[in-house]
Amino acid sequence: MSIQTLQGLIRARKTPLALGLSPEVSQLNARVLKNFTDMYGDCPMAKSEAMRYQGCQALEAAVGRLPAVVLRAANYLRYGAMGFDVLANLTGIAKSRGFYTIVDCRTSMPDAWLEGLSGADAVTVNPYAGGDCCTVGDSHAAFAVVRTANVSASDVQNLMSGDRRLYLAVADQMTRHGAGLLVETGYSLDIKELRKRCEKAFLLLTHCDSENACYAFDDYGHGALVVDDTLQYASDYTAAVEEAVKAMKHWIHVI
Repeated sequence: MSIQTLQGLIRARKTPLALGLSPEVSQLNARVLKNFTDMYGDCPMAKSEAMRYQGCQALEAAVGRLPAVVLRAANYLRYGAMGFDVLANLTGIAKSRGFYTIVDCRTSMPDAWLEGLSGADAVTVNPYAGGDCCTVGDSHAAFAVVRTANVSASDVQNLMSGDRRLYLAVADQMTRHGAGLLVETGYSLDIKELRKRCEKAFLLLTHCDSENACYAFDDYGHGALVVDDTLQYASDYTAAVEEAVKAMKHWIHVI
């Protein structure tokens, strides 16, 4: 499923907002976690099942309202085989419920993930593997991780490559290979620079509020997707989704 298909879903839902599933056990609903801990003990299975339960609840609230779901693989894989089972299960559920499903696995071998997670429409890739990492076929998409938010990111990403910083040079290369670009700093300056350098690239924005994200979009509200990771912890999922969509429309109107 191509990025154009994702853009079509964004137009259909009239919002460029995605549900982010990157669960931290410490932030899960305490009652839900206790229920599974009582059943299985304090073990990876209990934590994984709690993540599965809350993920399903969040997905159901977003059906028909949000166009896409982004699942961060690392948050599930830390719980081993059970965590991978939950990741695969939620990916399949999201696909069956009509979401464009992106797995944030930051891989250099996208085929292995796309085959192992049959519900995935797209994966994030490590651009330093070269253009090969973007080879995913016409029915899938790759998003190259070009700008990250970890503390030492600037040690590498801000190195100069000719007259531009390295992350901008990498973004240029990945755009030529047909990849979207993942940016997780949430800084408007990073978004402005990438949009200026890569005018036609589709941007996947994490840890970004609507105000800063607006620089990624054209006048028709096209060209980017904003991932909201707070919805997965809401006490009332439906109300939280409605409020998030309303807040997004204050800054970005999709036509």
